[in-house]
Amino acid sequence: MTKFNKIPLFLALIALIAALAWWASPGSKSPGVEDALSEIHDFDRAKLKGNYYLLHFWAKWCEPCADEIPHLVEFAKVGGFAKPLYVLAVSLDPTMEEAKSILPGQGKDLPPNFLLALDANHKAAEKMGSYQYPETYFVDPSGKILEKWIGAQHWEKSEVRDYFRSKIH
Repeated sequence: MTKFNKIPLFLALIALIAALAWWASPGSKSPGVEDALSEIHDFDRAKLKGNYYLLHFWAKWCEPCADEIPHLVEFAKVGGFAKPLYVLAVSLDPTMEEAKSILPGQGKDLPPNFLLALDANHKAAEKMGSYQYPETYFVDPSGKILEKWIGAQHWEKSEVRDYFRSKIH
């Protein structure tokens, strides 16, 4: 391939990256959130309507996800924000039973604001442009993405709680 043949490929790659960044970028009312939630079957989306929530994609087979999920459950359990903060933990595992197998208490003692859903075919994750698990989106009551994190987060740190206290009002 000559030097000039590589330029269109490079430009196409840049365009793809820009499109993915726009699709679910913080501060946008991304069509990806509602589209993604519509792909999650056996889940009542009304629970999230008008609330702040974290849309979290994870899987048992993802080592950073498996390490992070107990901390995210504890984060949801402690709460302490001006308004409710829900966590919608969307598992990419083949079955809900497999996903629950690594949750504290096998998922039996989850706080009421920690909601589980299954995306075994990964359609919801794809609509959000999520491919590097775990990925978490912080969504406001109007459906606007306020923040996106790729990779495991330190949910147990006080700085994380302080961040959410400053945003949820």
